[in-house]
Amino acid sequence: MSLFQPRSRTRAIFLLGGMVLSCLAATPGKAVNYGRITGTVSDPQGNPLMGATVSIVGPLLTGLQPMVNAAERVITDAHGKFTVERLVPGFYSLQVTSATRLPILRNRVLVEAGGSLRENFVLSDILAPLRLKVPAGSVATWGEDWKWVLRTSAATRPVLRYQEVSKTKTRSKSAKAPLPSSQRLIAMSPGSTRRRALAGDPGMGSVLAYLRPLSEDTDLLVAGSMGASGFQASSLATVLRKDVLKGDPQELSLVVHQLNFADGVPLASGEGRDSLSHAQALAVNYTRTRRLFSRLALTTGFEVDYLNAAQDALSSRPIAKLEYQVSPSNSVALRYGVARLDEDGSLLDRIGVLTAFPRVTMRGYRPQMEKLNHAELSFRRSLGRESHFELAAYRDDFDNTAVWGFGGTKVLSGLAGSFLPNPAANGVTLNAGNYTSSGLRVAFTRNLGGYVQVAVLYALGDALTMDAVGLSGEEPVKNLRSLVRPQRSQTVGGRVAARIPVSKTRITTSYEWLPAGRVTEVDPYAQASMQLQPYLGVQIRQPLPALAFLPARIEALADFRNLLAQGYTSLANSGDESLVMTPAYRSFRGGFSVQF
Repeated sequence: MSLFQPRSRTRAIFLLGGMVLSCLAATPGKAVNYGRITGTVSDPQGNPLMGATVSIVGPLLTGLQPMVNAAERVITDAHGKFTVERLVPGFYSLQVTSATRLPILRNRVLVEAGGSLRENFVLSDILAPLRLKVPAGSVATWGEDWKWVLRTSAATRPVLRYQEVSKTKTRSKSAKAPLPSSQRLIAMSPGSTRRRALAGDPGMGSVLAYLRPLSEDTDLLVAGSMGASGFQASSLATVLRKDVLKGDPQELSLVVHQLNFADGVPLASGEGRDSLSHAQALAVNYTRTRRLFSRLALTTGFEVDYLNAAQDALSSRPIAKLEYQVSPSNSVALRYGVARLDEDGSLLDRIGVLTAFPRVTMRGYRPQMEKLNHAELSFRRSLGRESHFELAAYRDDFDNTAVWGFGGTKVLSGLAGSFLPNPAANGVTLNAGNYTSSGLRVAFTRNLGGYVQVAVLYALGDALTMDAVGLSGEEPVKNLRSLVRPQRSQTVGGRVAARIPVSKTRITTSYEWLPAGRVTEVDPYAQASMQLQPYLGVQIRQPLPALAFLPARIEALADFRNLLAQGYTSLANSGDESLVMTPAYRSFRGGFSVQF
């Protein structure tokens, strides 16, 4: 038995040594207890930021590296969350960065053994420290060139001032202002704007509109208007503009009209209807501008008006304009058709252009729309930045010319089937037939400072004139076309638009002179583009003080037309009645607009 004792002793020694070595090998692994860091990255509104970079610098990151500082980067997920595992206990530094955001650096973040530390980061926009500030006190001595002050939140950053470009410098024509932000408009305003030639005048009305930009250079306008008679005189318009800032704008509009013709007009027997009191209408307009070369631009499109009354009536016109920039100051344009002139002006002016519809009259008991085919060749010269001069030769073809007038039952009985009541002035709209006018136009516009604009117009062409020879006896007027004829005429007009700085009142006064006996205008396209009224007209727009509970701009409007009651031409008739015709009614209207 003693023979086996040394061997057993040796086996026990080797077994005990292996157990000791195993314990020593496991000791380091049990001594290192890792921690971790989790957290979120978001913007000031609480929205998670996906793809933000979180950089971690500390003593040891994986447990397999030597005890030296190391760095690791992780990316936040779709919920803005991040997690870093297997961190050796100790102090770490975290830096969080994201595109267009201000970075954040957080030092001495302590990770404890076996602990889970949560760190949340909020990254501000890179422009967040900028704020607008107006200095206290009067700034009148600073001059008109000072506008705003931009100051950063950090005291070490500079103060930035915005200064307008000197008037002696020419602004680049390629620079375009961005589209306006969303606008809402509620208005009770005068009738359709004069910026569309031969448009009807529905009188007082109410407007509800919403303008919404869809992208950087695309916007959508939805507008509704309603006349004083309610739904019987209303319009619903939708217009889409795109590529406005690219220099090749497109515009498509669709307007549905409900027209009211007062109490109705007797129709001829056998027509199957007793009266024409209202009608439905549809207007579609499309224009697109393309710059063929740097100095040559082409605008094309079409306009369609459809009337559904006692019988259907359709009017369609092409639109074309070719403009060549001869020099920075001179341009030549060839135009056919009448495009809408709503590029400038307020939102209310733009809606007035959209909801205007051609004047409607009767011809042989059939409803007809007044139609104008306009063609012109014009030369425009800029005289500095404050004024410009225009010379044009034009030709107008009128179909179913509408003329405003008055008359009793007896004098109008012979014209039955050739006129409609005019609810705007308790008169009638008569059909004076077709005629053609050719002539010349000279116009000059000048800005006087920043508050006054003056425009002057001279035009030579043809206008309808009432024959001075009256009818004898008690015989009523039977053929209006035999009593009116085109005659060579001249017209001179002027407009002064002023804005009072303190009260911000805007006053526009215009006067257009016409020779005696004229019942239509000369060159109505020019009158519409320059916003001229026949004879004396005054429009006043007054902003009202803002209300604390209503974050909107409120404006009062007053519109006076033909204040001196000029231009009324009477056709003498035996008896107590006569036929009176005029190119413009005398009227006064007012209203309010509220824009959000």
